[in-house]
Amino acid sequence: MKFLWMDIKRSFATSGFFAGIFGLGALLMYNFITESFHSGSPYYAIVNILATSGFTVFLPVFPVLGYAACFCGEYESGYYRLILARMKPQKFARIRIISTALSGGAIVALPYLLVCLGAVYLEWPGVADANFLGLDASGVNVLRVEADIEMVVIGQTYGLGAMVAVKVLLGFLFGAAWALVGLAFAVWMPNKYVSLIAPFVLYESLYILMPNCLNPAVLVRGDDAGHLLSIVAECVWLFAAAAAVMAGFRRRCRDE
Repeated sequence: MKFLWMDIKRSFATSGFFAGIFGLGALLMYNFITESFHSGSPYYAIVNILATSGFTVFLPVFPVLGYAACFCGEYESGYYRLILARMKPQKFARIRIISTALSGGAIVALPYLLVCLGAVYLEWPGVADANFLGLDASGVNVLRVEADIEMVVIGQTYGLGAMVAVKVLLGFLFGAAWALVGLAFAVWMPNKYVSLIAPFVLYESLYILMPNCLNPAVLVRGDDAGHLLSIVAECVWLFAAAAAVMAGFRRRCRDE
């Protein structure tokens, strides 16, 4: 348990963790300021920022920066052998899966939470109604959020807090899953550049080939596939990535 907490704290203290949060936060805030700022509707701002701004094409880049590639340095230096001398490979794998998933999930969830809270606070003077008409950043075009969008229905039925919570949960699960994808590449092919670049290549391939019910870029938005289905499907991705990491650890230890 002590090593677990040490590894979690280490995963939240890397330069990649802060770079991922800052990079994604800056991208979301840019979209908020240029596309949704003072639209007058928190519904429009949140849905527009996290669903239609197009940033999801680049989203897996950020969670992978956190802790996924650290195993490569441990492998090249031989430090991981010292760890395995103190615990079984399966235990080390489980600890690293937990710390990497928490780090990657936080990299996506924290900027999501920040921009959602900003949208709720700054747009609150407007009428919190899905059909509220506001002005865009130029003060000319009228903006409207369709009332039948599932996220809007959640916000109107259960409140803006529930709407924000669902979006942040989707972001956390996405970040955790793709951080583990990066760790899986690091374990199977211990090269830092492969573990950072390969998840993005895989993600783009899935984005092109996968149907909506399994497409990671669609699932993180939630509005197209349905939020409950998206949460379940992202959990499937998360457990699949964890299984790939466990298999890689077993192979790595067997070969050594």
